[in-house]
Amino acid sequence: MKHIKNLFISLLVATIVMLPAFALEDLKEDKQKTFSVEQCIKYALEHNEAIKIAKNMVKIQKSRVGQAKSDYFPRLGLGNGYTFSDRKTKGMHETHSNTYDVDLSVNQLIWNFGKTAANINMQKYNAKSAQYDLEDEILNITYGVKIAYYGVLAAKANVDISQQTVRINELNYERTKALFEEGLKSKIDVVNSEVYYTDAQVQLLDTEHRYEMALIELAEVMDYHEGIDFSVLNTENFNFKPINYQPEKIDIKYVSDLQDGDNSELVLTSGIQKNDILKNFDFKPYDGTVHDAIETAYKQRPDLKSLELVLKASGESLKAIKRSYYPELGASAGYGFSKGENTHSNNFRVYAGLDFPIINVMNIKYKIDEGKAYYEIAEDNLHHAKHHVYFEISDLYVSMKQLEKKIPLMQQKVAQTLENFELADGRYTVGLGNFIELQDAQTNYNKAQLEFVQTIFTYNVAREEFFKAMGVQ
Repeated sequence: MKHIKNLFISLLVATIVMLPAFALEDLKEDKQKTFSVEQCIKYALEHNEAIKIAKNMVKIQKSRVGQAKSDYFPRLGLGNGYTFSDRKTKGMHETHSNTYDVDLSVNQLIWNFGKTAANINMQKYNAKSAQYDLEDEILNITYGVKIAYYGVLAAKANVDISQQTVRINELNYERTKALFEEGLKSKIDVVNSEVYYTDAQVQLLDTEHRYEMALIELAEVMDYHEGIDFSVLNTENFNFKPINYQPEKIDIKYVSDLQDGDNSELVLTSGIQKNDILKNFDFKPYDGTVHDAIETAYKQRPDLKSLELVLKASGESLKAIKRSYYPELGASAGYGFSKGENTHSNNFRVYAGLDFPIINVMNIKYKIDEGKAYYEIAEDNLHHAKHHVYFEISDLYVSMKQLEKKIPLMQQKVAQTLENFELADGRYTVGLGNFIELQDAQTNYNKAQLEFVQTIFTYNVAREEFFKAMGVQ
């Protein structure tokens, strides 16, 4: 009874000791984050320094609008002073005085023939232009996150394909070794299958490394500093089936009765269909026209809107320069108080009138020439940008449509190479085919899968470039 009691206590202590470990493992699993592309974009926009800089530029431009409007507000002046004088003149009495003065004034601009109005309009256009610059920066960040996100999806798909290839080569090595022991295959087939198995493991390490690098690149674009212990979700047009491979050993119970029994246990490709990441892949092509895309770009691209406002701001700046020699209609009022030793005085004054500036005709003439040149530069920049957008949209549209036609063909190629692999695998199992034929078929199947993943990645990049060119997030 004492031994049973001691055993029970030992088990209880061991359980208590192990509980934190299990809890820690659960906590580690809970820390694994899964992000959608929308979540990644949101995080990047909240933490990117370029976005913060662009937002502050908007604040600066808005403050300049207020500064320009301040010309219409009254200007207050206050002055005070103390004067002491002591005068001695030969043959005359000594004189001295102490005087204290206070002066308060108010100056108000009534009208300056549109100079201030032009300056205010110019600053308003600059502020709106800064806002569109911010939107353009948001568009660029969004595009960068999406491309990095698709890079992670492509790298993950390649890892799944490499894992499948390792499993196939592992089973092939086990099968070939079992068949060799039964005297049905040669030693060279065993050695070759082992070489291919090792090579597949090396390739898996490479793809896993590229997957981790893709995660790092996405984290960098997002400005995410919490490590790369996260995964990402599929998107509508990048929806490969994830695979979780379970370790299993090939059943060789039919090796001795290969000619009379069921040899399905020895066929490598029997499980590929249910583990095929490309199975049921689907995508939705873009159904708009290139003309619609160009019109959308002209209406929505923030960089074009910014250039349009820069052109308007240049026009207002030119107006302000041309009006610089106009007079200003203003008014002022003031009150002064002065107190000496024996006297004091009060005065109140009011003034209204036109004030003409000092005119330098040569200076104004060249300032106008400079303003015209800036206006023409802004106009040319806008026209050039629109021409570039037209051809950019056209080029991206053609490239995207070409890939949309290519995707079904690449998908068909994967199915064809899989069928060829299945046939080669079946022939090799029953002794009709050789090892080289089997490996060529497997290599072609593996290559077709990787090429298909690359095509999907290229298509998604082209599609995002197309949307970015339209100004669509």
